[in-house]
Amino acid sequence: MSTPHIHEDPLLDTPPPLLKWSEEHLALGVGVMDGYHREFISIQNALTFVPKSVFAPLLKELVRHTQEHFAHEELLMKETDFPAFWEHRGEHNRLLGELKAMLMRAERGSLVLPREFINSQLPEWFQLHLITMDSALAAHLKVTLNLK
Repeated sequence: MSTPHIHEDPLLDTPPPLLKWSEEHLALGVGVMDGYHREFISIQNALTFVPKSVFAPLLKELVRHTQEHFAHEELLMKETDFPAFWEHRGEHNRLLGELKAMLMRAERGSLVLPREFINSQLPEWFQLHLITMDSALAAHLKVTLNLK
């Protein structure tokens, strides 16, 4: 998998990342989930400072990554009879709908709303989803799959 090339301009100040991966604060202890989350954060952070010409292709990569990420989580939920499957899946579907709507805008050249979504709503959503739904899923998987 490759993300669109991001040109770094030494004259531009790069803003600090919206979220910074931390094993201590963000890792759930389920390797595959942590890997997807780490990559999600990386793409999301890249979207905060890319030029207009790269924004839509990189947002498309985030949508693709998120679809793969959610499909994998949902498979794990089904295979282990996760009790909150429908609620968790519903939240995935809601976010994917929003991401796809932002991608459609970006592909038409309208970046104001998509950038605002990436810079404010998405980091808030991710953190809340991680500490509620994904942490519950990780705890369930650790018990069900006997993960340490």
